[in-house]
Amino acid sequence: MSENEPPVVEPLAPPPGPAPKAKARAEKPPPRSVLLRLFGIGPWGVLKLLGLCILVGFVVLAANFNPASPDVNIPQAIASIASQALAAAGWAIRNFWKPALAGAGIVLPIWILWRLVSLPFRK
Repeated sequence: MSENEPPVVEPLAPPPGPAPKAKARAEKPPPRSVLLRLFGIGPWGVLKLLGLCILVGFVVLAANFNPASPDVNIPQAIASIASQALAAAGWAIRNFWKPALAGAGIVLPIWILWRLVSLPFRK
């Protein structure tokens, strides 16, 4: 071998044995069915959906909307819902401090106590 020739490097053969663990992690789980992807929600999602249904039901009932009535007027029903929603929002703005103060009187001491008790267990 002369000084001007580059050294010859031969690659090493992979060691015998099981495949590396990195390849095992790269495997994808089997695809979920369409029904599971469409309706697969957890318990918290079910509670949120139920709460939304109840809230919408209150609004519809407050507007006295009856789809079986022969004189159903969808634009008037939407206008009625909007006006009652604005009236409810106005009431909430005028009287917000009362329920906020009442709730804070109960929630904040419990929250502070919980934070103090859980302090040693938080990172």
